[in-house]
Amino acid sequence: MSKETDKHEVEDIDCIEAVNLLYAYMDGEIDDKETKAKYEHHLAHCRSCYSRMELEKALTDRIKAAAKASAPEKLQNKLRKLIDNF
Repeated sequence: MSKETDKHEVEDIDCIEAVNLLYAYMDGEIDDKETKAKYEHHLAHCRSCYSRMELEKALTDRIKAAAKASAPEKLQNKLRKLIDNF
């Protein structure tokens, strides 16, 4: 699904390519400016892929927040005992 490009248009990518680039984009790993522009152009025009990215961002944020919390002391003690007895 590519369009002819001129100085002001960005070539579009399809949803499969957008999904494949999702985590690289979220992690800031897309160094190629053209690829990044194509991905952002797709997100601006595809509600489905944009919603998917927003969901993945929200999940990632929740996981990061949960990782900062510590387990209750009682659970930590049980785990230590299980590990020690293993």
